[in-house]
Amino acid sequence: MTAEEILYREAALLDAGRFDEWLELFTDDAVYWIPQGEGGDPEHEVSIVYDDRRRMHERVLRLGSGFAYSQDPPSRTCHLVGNVLVEPGEGEGELRVGSKLIVAEVRRNAQNLFAGAVEHVLVPDGEGLRIRRKVVRLVNSDIPLGNVTFLI
Repeated sequence: MTAEEILYREAALLDAGRFDEWLELFTDDAVYWIPQGEGGDPEHEVSIVYDDRRRMHERVLRLGSGFAYSQDPPSRTCHLVGNVLVEPGEGEGELRVGSKLIVAEVRRNAQNLFAGAVEHVLVPDGEGLRIRRKVVRLVNSDIPLGNVTFLI
């Protein structure tokens, strides 16, 4: 898969609620971060999400368990990925992929829109690529967002 195809695949898996398959796109040392505001240091600043692979796994288990009260009923989402720009990364075979993202979420008769810039770091894994780092910088992260317990 190309870098673009991985981003499109990720969006399709999230929209289909195939979270176990989504998790397999990530490396064992992956980080998934959604800063609040500009966010430069997740260790010292507030984050909407700051998960390592273990926390991502726990999130996926919770979403699939039926016991995630904040997702009862589950959100329906539509992820739109665009403006994909692929550049070489720092390590051998590493790619830095920038994109824009719009997510429409519908839950309990209400619709919310989330938009932002996304940075993926992709690394070679066997014959393909996997996600080592995903950072979603929402344009509206500095206003009250409500229930953001689904995966962006």
